[in-house]
Amino acid sequence: MKANGLKENLAKLRELAGLTQKQLATRVGASASSVSRWESGTVAPKRGDVERLDETLNAGGQLMREWEREASGSQLPPWMRDTVRLEQEATSIDYVSPVLVPGLLQSPSYSAIVIAGAQPITDQGTIDRLVRLRCRRYAELRNYNNPRVSAVFPHTALTAFPECVRKEQTGQLVEMCESGRLSVHLVPEGAFLWGVTSPMALYRLRGGGVTASSDHMSGNFLHGGADDWERLGEVAKHAFAAALPSDQSRKLLEDLT
Repeated sequence: MKANGLKENLAKLRELAGLTQKQLATRVGASASSVSRWESGTVAPKRGDVERLDETLNAGGQLMREWEREASGSQLPPWMRDTVRLEQEATSIDYVSPVLVPGLLQSPSYSAIVIAGAQPITDQGTIDRLVRLRCRRYAELRNYNNPRVSAVFPHTALTAFPECVRKEQTGQLVEMCESGRLSVHLVPEGAFLWGVTSPMALYRLRGGGVTASSDHMSGNFLHGGADDWERLGEVAKHAFAAALPSDQSRKLLEDLT
């Protein structure tokens, strides 16, 4: 079903199900007037209402996705939003990525390969949109709260890509480092990031709070406990120890450009 918007898709799904507004209202425990206002867009349903509507109309999560997008006022997909909010509240971010350049630092051609590989059934138009959203995040962050960013990832995260992609990506990283707010630490070939099974990030937040997140195939997972922070902090510490210092990493980046 095309993602026209919550009100359009709600009305369409109800009609396809052969239900009147009153019949649908009865099934989800609402009034017919509420359904009418939801479909006209004059009133937005609450999350619980949308969950019941989605289940009753067999929408497969489409109504929930439309509601989340409209409620947040963001074009970002839900799996990207928690990360964005953390980045915006952070005074510093430490990224540790066992395979790839962290998403915040990816160049357009690099990001296009990564996103297409991770979402093979997604249409090209959506991939192009996600690439644009991802690749403008760092500039937006610099203008918003300008956190200090440190990133650890393997040298092979660059050399494994085609030469034209590698040169674009390394050139962008060198340019980003010139701001003084980004330090890159490359893990040399032959070294290994023990204990890092997926990309992770540690955030120090305004107000003194700390939290961490890790990326998985189905989305981003937030680690809220103090024990999680201590454990992941130790993992990150070992990762930085395995990587080259920032000045040596910078020289390697320049050699790859």
